Parts: sequence; structure tokens; C-alpha cells
Amino acid sequence: MIFKNINLTYKKEVFKDFEINIKENGFNFIIGESGVGKTSLLNIIKNRLLESNKKVSYVFQEDRLIPWITVEKNLELILKDRKEIEKLLIEMNLKDVLEKYPYELSGGMKKRINIARAILYDGDIFLMDEPFNGLDRDNKKNIIELIKKKAKGKTCIIITHNKEEIKAFKGIFIEIYGNPVKIKYNS
Repeated sequence: MIFKNINLTYKKEVFKDFEINIKENGFNFIIGESGVGKTSLLNIIKNRLLESNKKVSYVFQEDRLIPWITVEKNLELILKDRKEIEKLLIEMNLKDVLEKYPYELSGGMKKRINIARAILYDGDIFLMDEPFNGLDRDNKKNIIELIKKKAKGKTCIIITHNKEEIKAFKGIFIEIYGNPVKIKYNS
């Protein structure tokens, strides 16, 4: 899956005729220094996928939960099947959170709810922007295994700064750097 002619300018040129090749049906990791344009690139990819009518599951850096409704209601916006929601939350070590409001959750719990929402949506393609930040070691390990299982056979693009996460997935990583951005592929 190749995304071509990516151009983006803020106060400076970020992407100029940029091209990125994404391995389909596998895990792709985008790494690079803070501020190089990783999230912007992921958003451009998301927009192009949506324009081509692809079903996209997206894990944002921030949780983006609706604060005035419970976790259950937040997840029911994606899937109405309470049993399926409960089953997934148990797998994610979030057994008793359905009736809680986002303000009652820790940052790591909100992050896992964000990931649960993407899994429940079950897109053809998963885009994840630093999905494991704020998770303790045991929860991170559990969530990585869960994503490997739930997204198996799908195309996944994950932004991270952590090469240990890449090793856990046995994915390829794509390093972006420079101004305008350049690319280097690694496996």
C-alpha cells in the first residue's frame, strides 16, 4: 500500500512529494523525533483511507472519551453488544469500569478504553498513535498480545518511540527524519 504525493506545510515545509510504502496485512511502525510529523502523517493516511471507503480503527494519543457519559455508553457508540464489550474489557484488565465516567479513570485506564474502542470497531486497517504510552509494564504486555490477536491479518500502522514495542510485534519500522521529511525502512 503506497501513499504518494504527500505534501504538508505549516510554518515550514514538513512533507514535500513524500511517499511511504506500508506493508499490507502486517504491523508497520513509524518512528522519529518529536515534532517531525508522525501524527500529521498518520492523519493524512487516515484521510486518504477514508476517502477510499476503507473502514479505519484509530487509536488517538489522547483518549477522546465523551466526559459526560459512562464508559459503557462511550463504547456502545461503536458496538451495542454489551456482552462483547464486557468480554473485551475483562481481557484488558478493565473488569469493573462500565458504569464509571472518564474522570473516574486513570490515564492508563482511559488509554485502554481508547484501544478497546478501536478493537470493537474492527476496522480493516488499524492506525495507532503512541497507543502504549502511560501503560504499566504488565498492562502494556497484555495489550500488545491482545492487539496482535485482534488485528492479525490486518494492516496496522503504529507510531511509537519505543523499539521494544516494535520487537514485541516483530513488525517493520519506518523512520522519518529531516526537514522536509525523509524516510528510511528497517526490518
